[in-house]
Amino acid sequence: MDSPESCAVLEPQAVIPTGPLAGSALAPFAAWLGIAVHEADLGRSRLVMTASARLANRRGVIHGGAIATLMDSSMAIATRTIESGLETSGTVDLNIHFIAPGRGDLTARAEVRHAGGSIAFCQCEVRDEAGTLVATAMSSFKLRRPRPSPAGPE
Repeated sequence: MDSPESCAVLEPQAVIPTGPLAGSALAPFAAWLGIAVHEADLGRSRLVMTASARLANRRGVIHGGAIATLMDSSMAIATRTIESGLETSGTVDLNIHFIAPGRGDLTARAEVRHAGGSIAFCQCEVRDEAGTLVATAMSSFKLRRPRPSPAGPE
């Protein structure tokens, strides 16, 4: 496996600009796809993926894999906002229904529906600039909470 230093994909270094995650890094792949975080707080997020030729499939619309990444990123970021210091260990499952072709800039809105001790359940929808529903998704994420200090709270 390549080291992070040797991956040319790491060129875009984007950070989340708003909410409790402000200043934390956006995944390099998401940044490379042109995904930007517009809102992230209280178990919700809104991400926008700017249309570009590199996102197109053979039919000239946004590739389903790019839309899947937009949705997965939106739900993961929403999950990280439900509790200070919370991280996700990864996506456990991702179920997407593609409803219409993705054309132009796409907006994902995600919401955490339930968070238990180790798993969070989310839903997301993606719409195009005209407001047309492009895709819906449900996902679950493995949660990683900070470990309490052995000395206890200070």
